[in-house]
Amino acid sequence: MLKTSSSTLWHHPTRHFAILTTILVASCSTYLPVTEKSRMELNRTTLADADDLLKKADKITQHSEASAVYQMRAAEIAWGQLDTDGGKISAIDQLSENQQHALRIIKKATEDIAINFVGPQATPVKTFTYAGLSYRVDAAMAPKPGVYPLARLESIEPADQIKRTLCKNWYTDEGVGAPFAPVWKRPTDPKVRRFVSRRSYLEPITGVLTFKSTASAEGVRHASLLGYDPTYISRVDLGRTNYPLAADFTAPIVKQTIDIDEFKLAFTGLVHPGHLDSELILLEPYDPERIPVILVHGLSSHPRMWRDVINELRADPKLRGRYQFILYYYPTGWPIAYSSMRLREELAAMKSLFGQPKKMVLIGHSMGGLVSRMQVISPGRKIWDARLGDQADELYAKLPADHLAKRMAVFSSNPDIGREIYISTPHRGSGLADLSITSLFVKILTLPTTITSALIDIPTNLRTQGTFNSVSGLSPSNPLYKVIDKFPIEVPHHSIIGDRGKGDTPNSSDGVVPYWSSHLATAKSEKIVPDNHGAFDDPQAIQEVRRILILNAGIKE
Repeated sequence: MLKTSSSTLWHHPTRHFAILTTILVASCSTYLPVTEKSRMELNRTTLADADDLLKKADKITQHSEASAVYQMRAAEIAWGQLDTDGGKISAIDQLSENQQHALRIIKKATEDIAINFVGPQATPVKTFTYAGLSYRVDAAMAPKPGVYPLARLESIEPADQIKRTLCKNWYTDEGVGAPFAPVWKRPTDPKVRRFVSRRSYLEPITGVLTFKSTASAEGVRHASLLGYDPTYISRVDLGRTNYPLAADFTAPIVKQTIDIDEFKLAFTGLVHPGHLDSELILLEPYDPERIPVILVHGLSSHPRMWRDVINELRADPKLRGRYQFILYYYPTGWPIAYSSMRLREELAAMKSLFGQPKKMVLIGHSMGGLVSRMQVISPGRKIWDARLGDQADELYAKLPADHLAKRMAVFSSNPDIGREIYISTPHRGSGLADLSITSLFVKILTLPTTITSALIDIPTNLRTQGTFNSVSGLSPSNPLYKVIDKFPIEVPHHSIIGDRGKGDTPNSSDGVVPYWSSHLATAKSEKIVPDNHGAFDDPQAIQEVRRILILNAGIKE
């Protein structure tokens, strides 16, 4: 290996110059000398000049202070082209071409400036100074529900840079501001974190940059930069003029879930349910003013299955600001009664933390419909008695009140639930559970120790592997169905049922659940859709869910 002494290096003129240049460049990495050219550039006033300023800012991003001033000056020039003196702009396409051009400039500047206010080291208020111009940007305010400081975000990416994949449709709104696909910081309060996944929220955010009309006495221009939730707010004020808010409802869903291994998650939850746990998952910060919609997936599935349902409903103008969507995940190899019990307890914990909710809507697909139904019946001890027969009284007296077996089998309706929607739900079981192939799953299912240890207290003749797992539990011979069928569903409920497009109802089937099992005579409505067991994301099914949610909220079409 060739070694070179420092004295030799410094006495070589070419090397001396290269090193000196490197040191000078490094020392100026965050500072750009002010030149007459830069002063002239920043004093220009046309939209074409603003475009040039943004291009220059992109070239000097290593000089963050100067780059930010170029961006802010471009946005300020564009701001001057907008109508901010009062009134209401109903649609962006009604603006002049110059004004639409101005909004595009502000959008680009907002995307670039916003990165200064997100992440672990970000401060909520910053002043950018260069070439005699100073801009003080306040990104800390949150004046009303649906408005958030950017400091709550871990990172952001412009929504239009997200690859358009995964969801069937892509929903955007034209308006003011810069839609982002954000990564939210998880709450620091452990009680709240319980209801927030490791990926945090899937809520969209639109950054809106606004300017005060005059500079301060010191010559500092003042601006604010806030994050607006377009599922809650659809219009914002620029100055005294009201504008529609730009939005991208789909990008956050894709960004946050594109890398999920659906098969692994579903298979593990089915075959190794002891390795996972249940959870209620908030998709946005909890809002007591919005109606919770709890989405409950079915057998061998996972919450990501609801992506198109959420995408379609959150983007609907009629539903915005009225509902908040919450996912219930549970390992689907668990017994149905155990999964139902865990949902009851999670809902109770959420209420204990956030307070009395508005009347919730539960939407359950397949086995998830059974889990949901068991939240709105009051069987008392009837399930316990049916399962344990002659030994029911003795065991009830023997086991403590908080024993798992009692928590699973003895319960009453949840008064906080106001409506339920059942999609492809086997209310009386499915004959597929009796096929020989399902016995393979029964043999390899590994129940969690919380269940198996509790079963030790139940006599051997009453606890067989076949009656305490979800797969065999779906058999029409399961006595659970006969018991729950005797108790009224205590809230308005609706059915969505697939017929595979054959149009042969009532002799129809969705390929897994026959109509005789999914039909409820007590349903307020029943919608037959030309789809199979996966009818939850059928366009007609989603439209029916929308209709029911509009009805539930008392909205006039």
